[in-house]
Amino acid sequence: MKRVYTHTKVSGRKLFWTIVFNFGITVAEIVGGLISGYLALLADAVHNLTDVASLGLAWLGVKGSQKPATKKSTYGYKRVEVMTAFISAVFLVVIAIFILKEAYERLLNPQPITKPGIFLSIAGIGLLGNVLSIYFLNSEKGKSLNMKTAFLHMAYDTASSVVVIVGGVVILFTGWYVIDVILSAAIAVMIFWSSYLVIREVVLVFLEAVPRRVDFDSVLKALRGIPHVRDVHDLHIWSLSSQEVALSCHVTIEQKDFQKGPDIIVQINQMLDEQFGIGHGTIQIEKYEGNRPDLLYRRHEHRWE
Repeated sequence: MKRVYTHTKVSGRKLFWTIVFNFGITVAEIVGGLISGYLALLADAVHNLTDVASLGLAWLGVKGSQKPATKKSTYGYKRVEVMTAFISAVFLVVIAIFILKEAYERLLNPQPITKPGIFLSIAGIGLLGNVLSIYFLNSEKGKSLNMKTAFLHMAYDTASSVVVIVGGVVILFTGWYVIDVILSAAIAVMIFWSSYLVIREVVLVFLEAVPRRVDFDSVLKALRGIPHVRDVHDLHIWSLSSQEVALSCHVTIEQKDFQKGPDIIVQINQMLDEQFGIGHGTIQIEKYEGNRPDLLYRRHEHRWE
């Protein structure tokens, strides 16, 4: 099923409290890791530190995307959230590489846990904080690509906290260090996959490709189905952000219907919004002179005298 992001305003307040929680978790895990000597807890602390930075980027993305349009940025700053989502996804890749590196080092040099009580207490606090973060962001993850990446950070951070606890307990009771490595590697692979999905979506936005949730042929058929429309050419569909889609096209009608042009444009924009969620339509009315081959793009040659 294709993801359709809603137009509901993202809550910057929830994101702010998520940042606060994760900063507290990071400090606690650094202290706990140094005291207990458990390398996995220190690795998770570094993981959390990158999450704090990524969540900060997400917060900036929310604020930036809500800025109004200006004469220099006529669509506003909606792609700020896409840019920050891309940076956050790259952070996830870096985190996955770090986890794999730490897992490999732990396999070669197993670390004893000297103070299991402190380790379990700190790790438990970290897990609780991550669960609360997921709770805060769960209602926001479908509102933008930016919030989706923030939620993914918290989801994988929660999984990482579980791995730290499970791995530590298994090591304490069995001395089987390899379980920590196996679980960490599995999480890293999942992070790589989710990061790829986000980066792919961001790249499509930057390339101004047709959004995955919009079918080009269906839009074309609907446009040609509007009364009095004879043909459509120079049809372009692209994403302004993960939430908003724009469209521009030339619509040809008979000369006798030119007085109906404004009403036709209103019908087209209403249809685009209701059927496809396209809220930014730029429609140019032209006189019909037969079907044209330039459905997608027509280069206009300019001669300078």
